[in-house]
Amino acid sequence: MQTFPGIDGQAPAPHVLGVRVMLLTDRPEGDCAQRLAGYGSLVEIKGELAAALAAVLDDPLGFDLFVMDCDAYGGIAAAERAIATLVAAEARMRVILVSGEFDEPAYPLGRRTAVCLPDPVSEPGFRRGFEHVLRDRAPVTLM
Repeated sequence: MQTFPGIDGQAPAPHVLGVRVMLLTDRPEGDCAQRLAGYGSLVEIKGELAAALAAVLDDPLGFDLFVMDCDAYGGIAAAERAIATLVAAEARMRVILVSGEFDEPAYPLGRRTAVCLPDPVSEPGFRRGFEHVLRDRAPVTLM
């Protein structure tokens, strides 16, 4: 028998369980952190950009997802620099950017492109972005 945690009566898709997430935020108790944990993710939170990038690049297991609350760190321009740093270091992970600078959500189809969500974003909008960015991730099987 398998048991999956649910949120608002919706069970997460099997490919999103057990996701290792690096969350860069100045709001460790905010919506992003609570939602990610509620989806069954293993969330590590950093409050400084350099510390988050170093943790991602130095982690031997590798994170599945990098989520950045952009506004406290210089907005979209800072997010672009952070992504460039990850790409230059050949970090292979998915990315979600959350910023008040985004007018509407963007769910691109490319694997190496970031899902962009406006801040604030509704729970269904965040969930859609989360599931979209992880759509090609293999399900985790526990034995």
